[in-house]
Amino acid sequence: MSSAVIEVVTFKLNPGVSDADYVAASQMTEDFVRGLPGFVARSLSKGEDGSWMDYVIWSDMTAAREAAAKFPQADCTADMMRMIDPATVALRHETRLWMMAAA
Repeated sequence: MSSAVIEVVTFKLNPGVSDADYVAASQMTEDFVRGLPGFVARSLSKGEDGSWMDYVIWSDMTAAREAAAKFPQADCTADMMRMIDPATVALRHETRLWMMAAA
């Protein structure tokens, strides 16, 4: 069993925000997120219903919670945070119990 933690943030964008603009704003946070203790991996996806998911793997729950507290305060996240409809945001931290990868 792994102690890694999966952070799942789901949300919708504000009206008028393009997918390309949001992805570009998210990419501006790469150096910041990579520099946070315990960062493992991150991916961003969008469903057919317009809901987005930011999926981040952290080494442990402490790293995940500390990152979640720092992220909205960082200067590099301001643009992307303004693009998100705050009423639609849901954040979860879950302990990873199993993982499979391509051989």
